[in-house]
Amino acid sequence: MPKILLVSDNENQNKIISHAISKNSVAIITATEEKTVLNYAEKSLVSLIIVDEENQNCDPIILCKKLQSYTLKENIAIIALLKQDTENTELLKLTNAYITKPINEKILAAAINSNLKLKKAVDTLSMNNSELAKSLYQLDVLYNTSTQLAGSLNKQKLINIMIDGLEKSLSFSLSSTLVFNDEHDIDLIINSLYAISPRLEHSLKLRAILSYRALFDKKRIPYDLNINDIKVTKHIKHPLEEYDLNILKFDNLFAPINVGEKFFGLIEVFRENEFSQEDTTCFQTLARQVSLPLENASLYEEIKKTNTKLEKLERLKSEFISIVSHELRTPLTAIKNSLEICLSGKAGDVSSIMDKFLNMAKRNVTRLSGIINDLLDLSKVEAGKMDFKFEKANINTPVEFIKNTFENVAKEKNIELILEKDQDTYLTYFDNQRIEQVMSNLISNAIKFTNENGNIVVKVENIKLADVDKTKLLGYENPVFYENYIKISVKDSGIGIAEEDQKKVFDQFQQIENSLNRKNGGTGLGLPIAKQLIEAHKGFIWVESEINRGTTFSFIIPILNEKEKFIIDLDKEINKAKTCNQSLLLVLIKEESESCEFLKDMQEGKISIIRKTANTKETYFSENNANYLAVMIPEADKFAQSFIEKKIESTISPSEQQTAKYDILYSSATFPEGGTDAKELFETVEKSLKHNNLAEV
Repeated sequence: MPKILLVSDNENQNKIISHAISKNSVAIITATEEKTVLNYAEKSLVSLIIVDEENQNCDPIILCKKLQSYTLKENIAIIALLKQDTENTELLKLTNAYITKPINEKILAAAINSNLKLKKAVDTLSMNNSELAKSLYQLDVLYNTSTQLAGSLNKQKLINIMIDGLEKSLSFSLSSTLVFNDEHDIDLIINSLYAISPRLEHSLKLRAILSYRALFDKKRIPYDLNINDIKVTKHIKHPLEEYDLNILKFDNLFAPINVGEKFFGLIEVFRENEFSQEDTTCFQTLARQVSLPLENASLYEEIKKTNTKLEKLERLKSEFISIVSHELRTPLTAIKNSLEICLSGKAGDVSSIMDKFLNMAKRNVTRLSGIINDLLDLSKVEAGKMDFKFEKANINTPVEFIKNTFENVAKEKNIELILEKDQDTYLTYFDNQRIEQVMSNLISNAIKFTNENGNIVVKVENIKLADVDKTKLLGYENPVFYENYIKISVKDSGIGIAEEDQKKVFDQFQQIENSLNRKNGGTGLGLPIAKQLIEAHKGFIWVESEINRGTTFSFIIPILNEKEKFIIDLDKEINKAKTCNQSLLLVLIKEESESCEFLKDMQEGKISIIRKTANTKETYFSENNANYLAVMIPEADKFAQSFIEKKIESTISPSEQQTAKYDILYSSATFPEGGTDAKELFETVEKSLKHNNLAEV
């Protein structure tokens, strides 16, 4: 029932007002003192206040001014009772309505009813707005929580995100989350506004166990759980106060947490204020939302475990191959030497029949040695232990050497071996021995699978990136391309490779010849090794073939400038740093071409800023009419970075007696802070150059 507060000391007038509103379902309270009136308003005990202008116990204007802070907040209307000829305009400004004396009962009743209806409507609107604001806030929390859940594959983090979302949307007093990581790792995560007593903690553990068992009533329980199996993790906001068992009487919400079809845990939240239907919906939604990310996290963990096992098996395989190959090498060398001694006649006369069998044994020993070498190369490449010695040279040198080496072998089958090359083949960086190994494999395969009287054409040419048919570069993930390449192809007129087999030629232990013609032996490792050697040169290799029309194996390696070669070396050093969990420092110095004294003095050793070691690598290059020096220093941290920058600064800055001699820009960055790979790290130092000021000349 609405209550009306009448502020008047006129008893006759109060009787008239009481009689006027007696027919309405309202109660009337009379007060004359300011303190009493303010107390009613502050505690929101009344719905309407009627203030008599002629009340003698308090000033109506001062009273109404003080009431405003309460009436505006609680939507309490004030009606003024005014004299017929009043000039009190200030009081009119402070009230919602007025009635003049003598009082007309009908007008008074109508004014009261109107203001009470208005208050009810405003209160309803305010409540609806409050509920709408709460719903919008909960939707916002749900959206943000969902976004965070989608961005993690860590189970513990996902649970924390869910609990954080529930705390924001429900403002719970305490949450109890039972999490089954596995049979021997069961957590009870308690998030509480205040500290919890020991007996409350014990009760929460028992409550979680009972709730868990109730979920599987008449069903097989996944884990046999008792109180000693549970470890408790507590997150307390205000530890100075404490919750006891009375919190269990608070309103609560409960939900299981499932990962796909598997049980993962359960959650229960407690709050002193009663949960609404919207709160319940929000709670259930969040408990369901975490299910899919947890399932993804579980799958991710399984994949990681499987990958770790596979990596371990791969390492064991490589180590086994390496050990066995090394162990086989020693007796094979002894056998080969013994055969050569026998064949030379030093161990006695050799008959024609003996010579035939000894030579057969020697050929097979040589073949077995080749297989062992292939296995060793494969294990080195896969383990990242293959040593490369990149030097700038003409690619024709190793190509011509291998062509000349196999010329006599080709003649034995009456195969014509032809070399075609551009007049001016560019110099580039490559490992001569490894390119010879690749060429040897391709030409020996071509001779092996080309019938007598056939021909093999080896072609060397300079090409642009635009000339590369990228559709043939299968099996390369995130390839990096350069502007200019050297292309080498080996084309034969042999038996060819079926289209379905062409995708497998670079797979380990695959034989590329026709399955109906397996008279040729081999391990099937030559081409996979060749592919990895070409990839180490930042190049690509592919095959084109038709059955009985011949096969062409082609590979390209980039024509690298000094900067590009340096970035490749930097990438290798960063990979080493990642493996060893070490840092690395990159320093870049730029000098305009018109004044290149600084870099010249660096090259000549007149300036010593960076101590050179066996691990330190540097390169000088020119770009956009400027000269550069790039230096990489493995195992160097931010301390080394600061030391080197101060040394550069002291070298280029003039003293009081000198003028500046050098005009350079410099910058530096460390791995991993400055970038996760060579390209990112180099881009970081290049961008930083723009922000350094030139030394004053």
